[in-house]
Amino acid sequence: MLILSGMTTTLPSPEIIYTDDRGARAQIRSIEYQWEDVHMFATESRHEQPVRYTDKQETPSLCMYFSLEGTGYAVTSNRREDLQVAANQHVLCYSPYFEGHYVLEPSVSRNFGIDIGPAFFERLLTSDLDCLLRMGDKIARGQVADISPWPMHITPRQQWVMKEMIHCSYEGQMKQLYYEAKIIELFLMQAQQAENLMGRKPLQIKAADIEKLHAARQFVHLNMFEPISLQQVARAAGLNDFKLKKGFRELFGTTVFGYLNELKMNHAKRLLQDGGVSVGDIAIDLGYSEPQNFTKAFKRYYGYTPGEVKGRH
Repeated sequence: MLILSGMTTTLPSPEIIYTDDRGARAQIRSIEYQWEDVHMFATESRHEQPVRYTDKQETPSLCMYFSLEGTGYAVTSNRREDLQVAANQHVLCYSPYFEGHYVLEPSVSRNFGIDIGPAFFERLLTSDLDCLLRMGDKIARGQVADISPWPMHITPRQQWVMKEMIHCSYEGQMKQLYYEAKIIELFLMQAQQAENLMGRKPLQIKAADIEKLHAARQFVHLNMFEPISLQQVARAAGLNDFKLKKGFRELFGTTVFGYLNELKMNHAKRLLQDGGVSVGDIAIDLGYSEPQNFTKAFKRYYGYTPGEVKGRH
């Protein structure tokens, strides 16, 4: 199962048993798709011990990596220190080559990634954002480059794009075009997120509070259709209001109610794409007193109206 935006998605592939060079075993389910300069993958792994995957890549690559569950890290000679990515974090990094190994900590790991070769990623490195300009300069000098000094949180919108890619219904060249469009969309989300984080200090939140903040986020998700207050969320997570507001923004890059709005807008878009539900019914479902208030909120979030979504499907 692959957890995306609070939903559980089955990876359409058989389970295999993998044994690493130290004898550690893992039950793995994965899907892969590769064309020209792009390799896309989604995997889930269950293992009792840390599992190591040795890899060697002699060509330059830009990697978009999302850790949906579990912690992993990469060990390679061309980095000063290991690159660690925890649950609900993502990175965008460039390597002129890779020789080393990846380690997944027990007991469950779920991830999604895209490796992009030069022919594709050179089109993405514009100078419109400072983070891309700095990254492009390092790439031009043949150096390892990260778009952000530390891993970033995964947003609901990023989760939704990954889910759409995994369940793409197109075939042939249409499938490739669809994936390319979604890769660019996901890349732009990562770049803008990195730009917004420029100049900020790394997270300085206690491990116990991080766990409580994840509980707060889960509470919001489970009660997204109910009228909830900040005090309710804080009480459910065992945090005071100040720690909740400050920590939530630092850890997840948005406010509690910003996250709630993301959940509602993603839910609305999914219902509109599936069809069979009116805009008025969706507005009521999401707690809006008037359909036009929902329409305004939807357009403010996506840049187009609910009616335009229905018109495309």
